[in-house]
Amino acid sequence: MAIRFSHLPLIASAVVAIALPARAQDNFYSSSDGSVSAFAGFGLTSLEAGEYVYDGSHKLSQLDWESKNVPTAKMGATLELGYNWRLKGKLDIGMDGDGHMVDRDWLVYSIDDWTHQSVHPDTRLDHYLSGTIEADRTLYQTDTTRLSLGGGLGYSDVQWSAYGGSYIYSTYALHDTVGNFADGEKGITYRQKIPVAFVSANAEQRIGALTLAGGIQGGATFGISDIDDHWLRDLRFYDDMKPAPMIGANVSLDYQLLPSASIYVAGDFQKVYHAKGDTKVESTTSSASANYDDAAGADFQSWSVSFGLKGRF
Repeated sequence: MAIRFSHLPLIASAVVAIALPARAQDNFYSSSDGSVSAFAGFGLTSLEAGEYVYDGSHKLSQLDWESKNVPTAKMGATLELGYNWRLKGKLDIGMDGDGHMVDRDWLVYSIDDWTHQSVHPDTRLDHYLSGTIEADRTLYQTDTTRLSLGGGLGYSDVQWSAYGGSYIYSTYALHDTVGNFADGEKGITYRQKIPVAFVSANAEQRIGALTLAGGIQGGATFGISDIDDHWLRDLRFYDDMKPAPMIGANVSLDYQLLPSASIYVAGDFQKVYHAKGDTKVESTTSSASANYDDAAGADFQSWSVSFGLKGRF
């Protein structure tokens, strides 16, 4: 399914002055004085998200969403501000992707086993984007080494839709009802919007034509917001999670072939831990609605690898 680009312009405009570390990342263009650079690359990204429903401390439902090896465009820029400060960032856009979803319910409180399960191999990634902006300051630097500390903001937006699939329900006894949904019938759409703030530590080491760089990030979400459409039940759920811890890491290896060209490989990882939050449920066919405290939960993680050529001009 083609990505929906209607929500990208504001984020894309914010990335004009952001990037990854200059020597160790995907430098595609560099200004004559070296103070500004930009990169563009290609990668593969894997995504996982958890969606939860609670009744007090009892877990009523868990939906596991995932996509693997999503083709991803990567772009960004960096600006050397002077006084050892650097502004950098990136934007990743998933261009297309398949997925998988499993939905389990625990409707009988007296047993630990799930009572209902549906499996949806025809799950499609509707869109994925992730952007960060970060400022850091050099604490130590030589001709071959740079160490810095910084902080920044990030935002991720991901949405899946599940179609068709099979189910096992418990009608009169545990797991006694088996069936299939119609092929191509849209069952559930799930979207997460994830704003984060983080502190970071970064390092670069150049050995001849080879540059190795890495960074770690630690922080928290401002609270995942998600929207969950159950099309067969005519219901829409709005969930707002409490803040949750997040961690991230990146590493890159850059080998310079020519003064103006190099090859690279890079990896990125981000994890947002589980948090609970409040739910508002609305009917999509009437004005009926209801609110529930601490009835929802969510988590998220992503990891990617990118590779290609770099140029300096």
